[in-house]
Amino acid sequence: MNIGLLSTDQRLIDEIIHVVYRKPLNWMISSTATDLINRLAELTFSHVIISDRELDFGGLEEFLEGLQRVKPDMKIIVLLSNYHDVTINEKYVKMCKLMRLDYIQPGRSTAVIADDIRAWVDGFGGDLRYQQPVGKLVTFIGSTPNIGTTLASFGVAYSLAAETSQKVGYLCLNLKSSKLHRYLGRDENGFTLDGLRADLKAQSLTPERLLTVCDKTKEAHGLYVLYGNMLREQAEFFSPSEIIHLLRVARRAFDICVIEVNAYWDNAATVCGLLEADSKVVVTTADIAHFQEDFSRWIRQVGSVFGLQPDGFELMAVQTERQSKHNDFTIKDIRKETQLHLIGQIAKHGDALSRCNQGKLLDMLSPSHPMYEEVKAVAAKLADFYKLPRKETVRQITWLQKLMTGRKTAS
Repeated sequence: MNIGLLSTDQRLIDEIIHVVYRKPLNWMISSTATDLINRLAELTFSHVIISDRELDFGGLEEFLEGLQRVKPDMKIIVLLSNYHDVTINEKYVKMCKLMRLDYIQPGRSTAVIADDIRAWVDGFGGDLRYQQPVGKLVTFIGSTPNIGTTLASFGVAYSLAAETSQKVGYLCLNLKSSKLHRYLGRDENGFTLDGLRADLKAQSLTPERLLTVCDKTKEAHGLYVLYGNMLREQAEFFSPSEIIHLLRVARRAFDICVIEVNAYWDNAATVCGLLEADSKVVVTTADIAHFQEDFSRWIRQVGSVFGLQPDGFELMAVQTERQSKHNDFTIKDIRKETQLHLIGQIAKHGDALSRCNQGKLLDMLSPSHPMYEEVKAVAAKLADFYKLPRKETVRQITWLQKLMTGRKTAS
C-alpha cells in the first residue's frame, strides 16, 4: 500500500512513519507539490497526507481539487497548522468541509497527529472523520478557578438528560481539582478518570467500557457521569493523545457529552477538551478581574496559540446579583467586554456552597429550586441548536395520536 506525504517537517515525518505500524506500508515523502504529482503519475496511492505549510491557500485549494478530480478513489487528509492567522485557519477548515476532506485541526502536537494518521490509515475511521462526527461535545471552562463552573456544567448536563430523549455524558476532565463526587455525595472510592489510564495509554478504550465505568444517576435517566482524576500529582501524566482518544470514544458512546476542564491551560485535558469541542462555553462572573483580565489572558492570548478564536466561545455568567447595586458590573458590561453571545446565567444562590459540601447538589436541580429554570434554559438552547429530540415532544405526539384515534373511532 503506497501512502504519499507532502511535508518538510522532519520531526513529523519521523513520528508518522514510526507510529503507523499496523500494516506494511510504502511511504512516499515529497517536499513539494510538484514532486508529489510526479509520484502520483507513476504509482497508485491509497492515501495522501498533505500539510498546509507547503502551499498558500489558493495553491492548496487548487491542488486538492485537482487530486479529487484525477484520483477520486484516493483518500486524502489535510494537516492544518497554526502557522496562519486565526481567521485564515477558519478558511482552511471551511475549505476542507466543503470539499468533504478529512483534516486535522491546528494546534495538535506531533504525537497526536501521528496517532490520528495511524488510526486514519488503519481504517478505524468512524470517529476520526472530522467533518462527520458522531456525538456532540460541549466543553465548559471557567475564566477563573472555583467560580462555579462545575455547578453550571453539571446542571446543564443534568437538564439535557431530563429534557431530551438522548444519551447524555458528563466527563469531569478537571485533572487537578475534581470535586463532583463530593458535591453529589458519592463514595470517593468509586470509579474515577485515573482508573482509565491503562485503557487510554493503550488506545483501547471502547464505548461499551466507558459506559460501564460511568455512574448512572437514578435521578436523571440517560445521564452517565465519569468522575474526575483523584491523583492530582499525576495530572501532567495524561498525554494529549490519551485525552483525545477518550473524547473520540465519548462521541461514539453518547449523543451529546458535556465536559468540564480546568481554568488553567497547563494540562492536556484543558487544551484538547477545547480543541475537540463542537461548542465551547466560558463561565465567568461579574468580577472585573474575571471577565476582563482572566478572560483576556487565557481565552484571547493563550487560546489563539492553539488556533481558537475568542468569538468561537459562548458566554455563561454565574454568581450574578438579582438586584445589582449602582456601582456593580452588570451582564451588559460582561457582554460588552468579552464580545460573546450570552447563552445563559446563574444567579448567586446563598445555599449553593452548603448544599454542595453536604453532597446535595441535586437538590439545586429540582423544579422547586430557582436554579432549575436557569440551567434548563441553557440546556434548551443546546438541545435546539443540535436538534435533540425532547421527551415532552414524544409525550405530546402520543397524546395527539390518541386524541385523533379517538375521534376516528367516534366517527
